[in-house]
Amino acid sequence: MLKLTPVVLAVALLAASGAHAQQAADPQADTAVLVAQASEALVEAATPADAMPVAAAQSHEDWVADFEQRFGQAIGTAADGRVFYAGMAVISGDNAADPHYGTQLALAYERAMFDMQADYILQTYGRLKARTIRSLFEDQSSNKDAFDPVEFQKAAADGGGRLEALFDKALVLVDKKLDSALAEEGVPPDEIQKMSVEQKKNLYKDNLNKEIIKSAYQSMQGLVPVQTRIFPIQENGKSSMAVAVIAVQSEKTRQFAKDIARKRPSLVKGTPKAVQDLLPADKKGYLDEIGLRFAYDTAGRPMLLAYGRTSVPMDPDWSASRAIRAKQNAQSIAQTLAESNIIEFMNTNIQVSETTNVGDINEDWARQITQIDNGKPGDVQQIKEQIRETTQTIVKSGKAQAVGELRGTSILKRWEEKDANGVVHVGVVVGWTYDQLDNANAIDAQARGKTGAQASGAQGAASDQSRASKVINSKNDF
Repeated sequence: MLKLTPVVLAVALLAASGAHAQQAADPQADTAVLVAQASEALVEAATPADAMPVAAAQSHEDWVADFEQRFGQAIGTAADGRVFYAGMAVISGDNAADPHYGTQLALAYERAMFDMQADYILQTYGRLKARTIRSLFEDQSSNKDAFDPVEFQKAAADGGGRLEALFDKALVLVDKKLDSALAEEGVPPDEIQKMSVEQKKNLYKDNLNKEIIKSAYQSMQGLVPVQTRIFPIQENGKSSMAVAVIAVQSEKTRQFAKDIARKRPSLVKGTPKAVQDLLPADKKGYLDEIGLRFAYDTAGRPMLLAYGRTSVPMDPDWSASRAIRAKQNAQSIAQTLAESNIIEFMNTNIQVSETTNVGDINEDWARQITQIDNGKPGDVQQIKEQIRETTQTIVKSGKAQAVGELRGTSILKRWEEKDANGVVHVGVVVGWTYDQLDNANAIDAQARGKTGAQASGAQGAASDQSRASKVINSKNDF
């Protein structure tokens, strides 16, 4: 089982220790500063996903608890302007060998992120309306089991439809030749000979129903995953794959979200990192990655990495050209998913509602069935019926909408890999960097006939010198 970025943890602690050593002249320096610095370094780290093997034993709850222990902060609690959230969603299918498995992983990630945001919005900004209905009735009369004599007219009105038509004819023709008259009207002989009238009465009722409606509408900025995990989960004696996400929202991430939405320089700074150090070392590592990452470029300016992925349900009967086109289309989908994660980071408006209905039905009924033979009451049968039911329903609905410009984004990596089950995964890594924003602004200025463009931030080492930038050759054509 892969641990939660122990290398990053060690680097963060060493960095914090180095900063403390420079202040060795102050023997009273609080060691809490070291912890805060290490925690901040961890939050800034672009943590890779923890792709668990099939035999993984760690549960989702243990994984979250391990994260809380390592970061020193409980999920859902605010500390130092920072809040962590946890979410999980299972894939739609139960077969990791499904050709659509890669797409199912992407959708499970989207579901986990949406549910995480919805839960936070409801908890923080939601309004709740509760309604409870209680009904109690008991008939202890001495004649509670007695029924009124069968009345054709009333039975017809209660029965309606076909039964009502039969009774109407019976009432009109009761003193005439009933059988022949009904037969002339097209009524089947077996229906003419025998019909039945049911009477019901409620003897006891003790019911409770509670309806709870929660709703909220709010915008959310700067929510970014710190770590994702793809792992098997077992329930009801069966196994499925799940995607778990631990995300963070802090003052830094919110401020950066505002800055990139407005295409302006950011005062947020962090530990410089090269893109090649953030991306997986080999293609197999991309199978572990999904979703968004927050990091800092070589100039210490904030940046985003978005891992979009899907799968190609390859058909053996396809020609080579058809298969190539399918992969290209799948990568286009993966790229769009990655870009949407960046835009949603800038600002997402979420509207959610949740309706819960729980109740208890406890009723006693008496039924009397009277057989009608040629228009006259015949045999009578009485039945006692008990209803004992528990009702429990929940309905959740919501929608999230994000709108933003793609300027500042670029494709850092396209990849294709086949997993152990033979499923073909394809993916695209899209980055948002100030280097790319500067390039896009400069090109736009040239197109408008200007001599130069306003720099959006301090110039640093170009991230496009990394291994990922070599893949996106078209970037140099802009």
